[in-house]
Amino acid sequence: MLARNALALVVATALTAAVAGAQQPKSTTPTKTSATQQAPAAKSSSKTSTAKALPVSADSAKKIVAANEAGATVTSAKLHHASGKAYYEVGYKMKGESHTQHATVDANTGEFAQKPASTKSSAKKSS
Repeated sequence: MLARNALALVVATALTAAVAGAQQPKSTTPTKTSATQQAPAAKSSSKTSTAKALPVSADSAKKIVAANEAGATVTSAKLHHASGKAYYEVGYKMKGESHTQHATVDANTGEFAQKPASTKSSAKKSS
């Protein structure tokens, strides 16, 4: 009786393995596709490649401004290039104020600099 149960167990295991092996997909050798069937590679622009090489990201620039201006709510961060240098211009609003202020963050060093207040409104009033 014990031998019969052992034999049944071996047969059941063998059948299970055979069924599982039959259900696996057959491997095929990869075939070469012609270049006309492949999608064209995306062109990389100088802005894209430059942005990836910068050590400071836009999110990091926003965090730098938030850390340097207590109570500030950051509204935007835009990457700019001038004189061979990359920097983020970060817009933010101070708590209780309605006008947007701007600061710059160097995209290579993370150095924070607050931009001076705009005098456009005072120039309009004197005209």
